[in-house]
Amino acid sequence: MEAELTSQFEDDDSTELKAGRRAVRGGAGGSEGGELELLHLGKDRVLEFTVRGPQDGPVVLFHHGMPGSAVPMDSVLDSVTGKGYRVVTCSRPGYGASTAAPGRTVADTARTFRALMDHLGVHEYWVTGWSAGGPYALASAVADAARVRGVLLIASFAPYDGEGLDFVEGMGVQNQVLFGSAAHGEQEQRAIVSQMAAIVRDSDPAELAAGMASLLPKVDAAELTGAYGVDNATHMDHGLAAGEDGWLEDLRALTAPWGFEPGDVTVPVELWHGALDQMVPVAHGQWLTRRLPAVHAHVEGGHGHISLGVGRLGHKLDRLRSRTS
Repeated sequence: MEAELTSQFEDDDSTELKAGRRAVRGGAGGSEGGELELLHLGKDRVLEFTVRGPQDGPVVLFHHGMPGSAVPMDSVLDSVTGKGYRVVTCSRPGYGASTAAPGRTVADTARTFRALMDHLGVHEYWVTGWSAGGPYALASAVADAARVRGVLLIASFAPYDGEGLDFVEGMGVQNQVLFGSAAHGEQEQRAIVSQMAAIVRDSDPAELAAGMASLLPKVDAAELTGAYGVDNATHMDHGLAAGEDGWLEDLRALTAPWGFEPGDVTVPVELWHGALDQMVPVAHGQWLTRRLPAVHAHVEGGHGHISLGVGRLGHKLDRLRSRTS
């Protein structure tokens, strides 16, 4: 049985885009969602995605962090579907079953997601990006300006070459090493990503928290060893199941020119950052705040990179929608 797409969704009969679709079952609160699907983009390329939430809800495209995948995390997205939103999650190229796209930029990747929203027949939607997903969320607002109504940023990275920004200052050791490899070429980048993937892959939450200690204030460590940690392990393991190309390409895309400027984003942006964030320090959010034309910025004391978003996205999206209604 095909997943029924109604209201803001319309079936697309395009011969250019073909979807390998399976029934979408389960999901919190009686909503749809759960099984992953493949959209065939042509030239042997596929994009992995899933849709969950009420069929007639406002549509939200969620951009995951690094590493990650289309596997939805209940501890994060239940607060969104519980507010009545219909959420689309995707595996960026190279993660999960999505075909790798070597050399992709942030802007390139956003155009791939625009093709998915074309296929789903979405008339208008909001975009959320967490961590490494933040730049892709901003890129979506530029690549699909006619349909994207607003952007929610959670602990987003700023550009690697941002004027006046020390990109790694305040980051934990692991992220300093990861982003420091950008200056040393592909071989070192791949070696660092492989080492970090070995720590992440198949680790239980307590082991992962220990391995990421320099990146985790106490509030984030507590989340990682709770329900979020279990969700996140499944989410990341799926993303890395076929290899590390997605992570490597994300690293390259984030440390290269994005393909657009933050000033190109003209829709309302709600930007949230935790004052205790050691993965993406608050200086990144402050840099973006000074350059996004229509931003409302919120710095939350007592929160880090993870605690800022777990169970807390639904009301943040409501605030964004209130500015676009």
